[in-house]
Formats: sequence, C-alpha cells, structure tokens
Amino acid sequence: MSSVAKVTLESFALDATVANGKMMVRLTGTGDMVAIEPLKKGLEQVRTEMGRLELPGVDIDIRGLYLLNSSCIKALVRFIYLVQTEGPPMSIRFLVDEKLSWQARALAPLTRMAPGIVSVVSSR
Repeated sequence: MSSVAKVTLESFALDATVANGKMMVRLTGTGDMVAIEPLKKGLEQVRTEMGRLELPGVDIDIRGLYLLNSSCIKALVRFIYLVQTEGPPMSIRFLVDEKLSWQARALAPLTRMAPGIVSVVSSR
C-alpha cells in the first residue's frame, strides 16, 4: 500500500498505487499552473515511498493528461535529478498515449537527461 497522498482537484489528479513490486503514478487532467505544487509534493512523496519500500521502478502514466506546461515539466526534471543525485536508485518509465504525440515529444528531453533511468513507452 502506498502512502502517497491522492490529489483530486477540479482539473488535475494524481493517484499512486503499488502492485507487483512497482509503483504506478497516474496523472490525469491538465498539468497547468494549478497542478504545479500538488505535482511537486506528490513526486517528493513518491521518491520517499520508493525508498521506504525499496521498489526498483516507477511507472508514471500521463496518458490521461491533456496538457503539461513547462513548470510541470520542470517538476519532473527535478524529480529525475534528485533520483540521480540522492536516490533511491530506480527506473522511471513514462507511459504516453500514441494518439497524443505531444506527450512523447515533451518527455524526449528527459530521456536524454537520464538515458539509463528514464524511458518513454507509447500505448493506447
């Protein structure tokens, strides 16, 4: 069971679950100015929980996200940077909707930033 607080706002939601030895973080709605602080806090909790549970990887599902502004991308960059520099060691896999081509394009720099840690997987 995950102790990451569920976020449910009118336009954004973050829900984290643990199953089969891996954490799944589902982001839905719009990653705009309203989502920045809840996303930052949620990712901090994810990193803490990943260390506590000694999980090897996290899937971040953004298939239900219809906007991801630069400040939210910056929150993801910070999450990856802290994983790289402070740990805990983990793989980070982003699940994107192939119909929403902007998702994979927006996350491509993150895979170049941390090629051994970050991957992007397209699906429906």
